[in-house]
Amino acid sequence: MKKNIKPPVGYHIRHHSVKGIAGSVSWYGEDYTSFCHALNITLQRLKQIPLKTPTPITVHVHDSKLSAKKMNEWKDSYCSEKYEENYSEYVLMRRQGFVFLMKGLFILWGALSLMYVIEHVPSLNPYVRMLGKETLYFLGWVILWKPIEMIVFETWLLKHQLKLIDKLQKTNLEIKTS
Repeated sequence: MKKNIKPPVGYHIRHHSVKGIAGSVSWYGEDYTSFCHALNITLQRLKQIPLKTPTPITVHVHDSKLSAKKMNEWKDSYCSEKYEENYSEYVLMRRQGFVFLMKGLFILWGALSLMYVIEHVPSLNPYVRMLGKETLYFLGWVILWKPIEMIVFETWLLKHQLKLIDKLQKTNLEIKTS
């Protein structure tokens, strides 16, 4: 059953001492670590909307001890840490993908060479010859699937996550005190 739920125009992060705001992310504590938890949830929710759609984020706090400058510094630190973490994963995924691809191509070359040998052995039963050739052909190409998946598809997901983090970093938090 498909739900016709429209994504919100903006997101709200509220300190737990502020009365409930429908759909908001609750934030417990008054430190960087607890605020990062709320930003993690917000980052996940940002996946619901297109990257190019501007998305305001409002932070509701109970007093003025937490300034807008401090909250934006926390957001920037969080985004820098997350970006570095995801970028490292992106680089590793590409590097491993290309290493696995080279190994896979070597195995494919070996399988194709063995197929050639099997094809030119006259004493083999035709059924055995066909079965051996098809198995090697299948094995050689299947081994390349994971490296190609790593290089192409998994890096796309990581690049999208990097763009989401960049979007969050460019978003200026609006602080409302109650």
